[in-house]
Amino acid sequence: MSDSDDPAAVSLAASIGALVVTFLLITPIAGTLLGFNWTQAVLIGGLSGSVAVLSARLTARRAGEMEG
Repeated sequence: MSDSDDPAAVSLAASIGALVVTFLLITPIAGTLLGFNWTQAVLIGGLSGSVAVLSARLTARRAGEMEG
């Protein structure tokens, strides 16, 4: 069993990935297309990223419960 199979490592990778992808998608959309100023856009992107991390963690936990 390698370290990459560790559920904590997978959950951390999913959390970081969800945070980065969501932040990089939502922030420019909020700043350019929706007309928010950039401070608001960054705050919206951060909040969206936090929600995505919570969702990724809950999904990973639920998948772990279904396996074992």
